[in-house]
Amino acid sequence: MCKDVGSYPKCECPNYTDTTDKTPGHMTWDELLKYMSDLVSWGKETHKTNTAMSALQHKVRILKAVQANKACLSADMKERVAVQNKLHDICIEMCKELGAFPEKCTCPGYEDTTDKTPGVMTWDELLTFMTDVKGYAAESIKSWKAGAR
Repeated sequence: MCKDVGSYPKCECPNYTDTTDKTPGHMTWDELLKYMSDLVSWGKETHKTNTAMSALQHKVRILKAVQANKACLSADMKERVAVQNKLHDICIEMCKELGAFPEKCTCPGYEDTTDKTPGVMTWDELLTFMTDVKGYAAESIKSWKAGAR
């Protein structure tokens, strides 16, 4: 009724106590002491519960915590990789804009994949090519034999 007539929070109803927070966003000493007292009570109850548990229950609880931790670490790693990849792409674009790409690009994880000897085959390139030819030839012979039957 006090709200309806516009006298709230200066309400003069019998047994009315003002419960609005006088310091919103800040903890007073009384609030802190009550919180600490509640925390002590919670800690004692938790200790009683843990003491009453069997060794097997403790192991199950620990195992669940470890599994949850692994799941959190996995999710965290995925997020970190996504951020790192995004930053990597931005770094490469910046190198291109500054004209430092690819010779002077120092982005983390960047490997220069441009051909250092265009038009000339290096030994590594030749050996890779020959391995590919060998694999292709073996597959071709198998298909010819299968077709001849």
